[in-house]
Amino acid sequence: MEFVDALALLGALLVAGISTPQFLLVVRTKDTQGLSVLTWVLNLGTGIGWLNHGFKIGEINMIWPNFWAVIVVITILFFLRKNRQMKSLAIILFGLGVAAGLVALDYLVGSAAYGFAVVLPQAYAMMRQGIELMKAPEVTGVSTTAWVLQVLTQLVWLIWGILTIEYGSLIAAAVSLFAASFVLAWRILRGRGVGPVSLHKSRDGLC
Repeated sequence: MEFVDALALLGALLVAGISTPQFLLVVRTKDTQGLSVLTWVLNLGTGIGWLNHGFKIGEINMIWPNFWAVIVVITILFFLRKNRQMKSLAIILFGLGVAAGLVALDYLVGSAAYGFAVVLPQAYAMMRQGIELMKAPEVTGVSTTAWVLQVLTQLVWLIWGILTIEYGSLIAAAVSLFAASFVLAWRILRGRGVGPVSLHKSRDGLC
C-alpha cells in the first residue's frame, strides 16, 4: 500500500471515528445539551455532499465513512427533535437544500470551486457549534473526543489533498481545520470550568 493510499485510509477511519463518540454519547445518555441544531442540519447537507463527491472521484475511502456520518447526523437530529431543541422538522429541508446545491455544484464546477463551496456550510456549521459552546449553560452533550478526532481528520485530509493535488479536499480541510480547532478549544475551556460567555451587551454595558 502506497503512503497516499494509507493516508486516505487513515482519513476515512478518522471521519468514521469523528462521528462515533458523539453518536455513542447521545444514544447512551439521550443528552443533547450544548449541541447546535443548525450545525447538525448543515452537517446533513455537507455529509451528503462529501458522499456524492466520493462517488464522483471514485474514492472509496471517502464514500463509506461519509455514509456512516450521514447515519450519525440523522440519529442526532432525531434526538434533538425528541428533546424539543429542534422546534420544527422543516429546518431539515434547509439541510437537504444545501446537499442538493453541493451535489449540483460538484458536477457543474471544478474540484477547487467545489472545495470553496462545500467549506462554507461546513466551516459555518463548526463555528456555530463553537459559539453554542461559548454561550450554552451546559455542554455535557458535546463529546470532546469527537472534536479531537475532527482536528486530526482535517489535518490528515489536508496532507492528502496536498500530496494528491485534490484541491477540493485541500481547501475544505484547511478551512475546516481552523474551525474545528476553535470548537475544540472552547470545549476544553468549558470542561475546565470556564462559564458561559454572553455574546450580547447587557443594558448596563457589560457583557
